[in-house]
Amino acid sequence: LLEDGGELRVARGGRGGRGNEYFKTSQNHTPKLAEKGDDGAERWLILELKLLADVGLIGCPNAGKSTLLAAATNAKPKIADYPFTTVVPN
Repeated sequence: LLEDGGELRVARGGRGGRGNEYFKTSQNHTPKLAEKGDDGAERWLILELKLLADVGLIGCPNAGKSTLLAAATNAKPKIADYPFTTVVPN
């Protein structure tokens, strides 16, 4: 879970039951019978998600995204007459 696509098993699943493929015969091609599998392990977990952003604003240059952000929140973005608010690229 430390990188993108990471996986972690916290409880083992149960053994699957026999489905209608198992009960299929030469005379009964589509059986309406299936058996329930075994139960898996149960566990209560408390997960915490690190929130990076609540909302993202996407739009054309000079569309007023920074002005809207300044009017709606306590943020202080640089608002000036240049095409992009990102003054210094990474």
